[in-house]
Amino acid sequence: MAEPSSPVREVMSRGAVTVDEKLTLRSVAAVLAELDIGVALVARPDDSVGVVSERDVVRALADGADPDEVWAADVMGDRVVVAEPEEPVLDVAQRMVDEGVRHVAVVDRGAIVGVVSARDVLPVLTDHAFSTP
Repeated sequence: MAEPSSPVREVMSRGAVTVDEKLTLRSVAAVLAELDIGVALVARPDDSVGVVSERDVVRALADGADPDEVWAADVMGDRVVVAEPEEPVLDVAQRMVDEGVRHVAVVDRGAIVGVVSARDVLPVLTDHAFSTP
């Protein structure tokens, strides 16, 4: 079992799901639901990357967006919070809190190699907290 001091690579999801920026919200939601994930990276023509989360989709729909007329590019975030594979789980969890995000891209030598979510780090932290006398 991973510890708070364990490298985040031990709890991250390998690889990252990427969607096209021209994918509709309905299609983004279908990808997230089918794969049971909370975030997808958004590929852009200039090779930069954005991020679209289930929260982005829900907010857009709550604001009246037509799920068949609004694209991933319309709701994605431009700022991708990153960590390195060897960073401790606790440090990445703190970054999530500081940045107000639930997903962090794990980058090794400039390439995204995975994603870590609050769902990945929370069990590590709670297991540790409850096992410590």
